[in-house]
Amino acid sequence: MEERRKFVRIPDSLEISYKSLPKMESKYFYTKNIGQGGICFMVHEFVPKNSKLKIRINFKKISFSFEALGNVRWVKKERYGERYEVGVELISIPPEATVHLINYIRTILKISGNA
Repeated sequence: MEERRKFVRIPDSLEISYKSLPKMESKYFYTKNIGQGGICFMVHEFVPKNSKLKIRINFKKISFSFEALGNVRWVKKERYGERYEVGVELISIPPEATVHLINYIRTILKISGNA
């Protein structure tokens, strides 16, 4: 299977919340992995492909959080469960947040020896 991602993803459990636009009710979960261009997380309810989400990502290790807009690119139901794995492309990230995100990913890669 050919890798289509533009950016590396790192496995990490970061606290996130999201709102399906135009709804305003937040849901709270943890990421499965994150990269400069997107995130993956598990949820308990189906989120349709191409849904627009407002996402808040909380980096507790560096005391930083930001909001971004995302587009649901894919959804997979767990084989033996009631959860869904959701892949979201980040389509609008504040410039300051992009810098923090890139530095965070680089730090994690150095720690894991993948840099």
